Amino acid sequence: MNKEFVIKQAQYAAEKTELAPEKAFLFQFFDFQFSYDDEKRECTIECPVSETMFNPIGTVHGGIYTYLADTAIGHLNFRFKEDPYVSLELKTNHLKAITSGKLIAKARYTKDGYNVLFTECDIYNELGDIVSKTSGTFYRVKKR
Repeated sequence: MNKEFVIKQAQYAAEKTELAPEKAFLFQFFDFQFSYDDEKRECTIECPVSETMFNPIGTVHGGIYTYLADTAIGHLNFRFKEDPYVSLELKTNHLKAITSGKLIAKARYTKDGYNVLFTECDIYNELGDIVSKTSGTFYRVKKR
């Protein structure tokens, strides 16, 4: 692993971090790029694959896919919901091992409820191959 890259990336992330949508430390560290499709009601996150994402066998760790999906769904809710929502349940299927390139997460609603939401997030590589599929249930937290 390139230690200089890791240190540089961590310093960059620390400087850019805020307690706000799209600004969390790990979003900056992994170089998440957010975009939204208001017509389709989708959130997309793109990020480069790096060694900091690898498991002990040298492929992207399954937890990274789940983290990326949870983040995409969370930002879908930030964009399209008035109240905040928290994840109650996430289920991720890992479909293809990745060692390089780019990850592209696309989150959408499967059932857009008021108190409970049902969502999906598919993660693709830069060639359009699906590498992971996550379904999630989210609960509305009432503002006080």
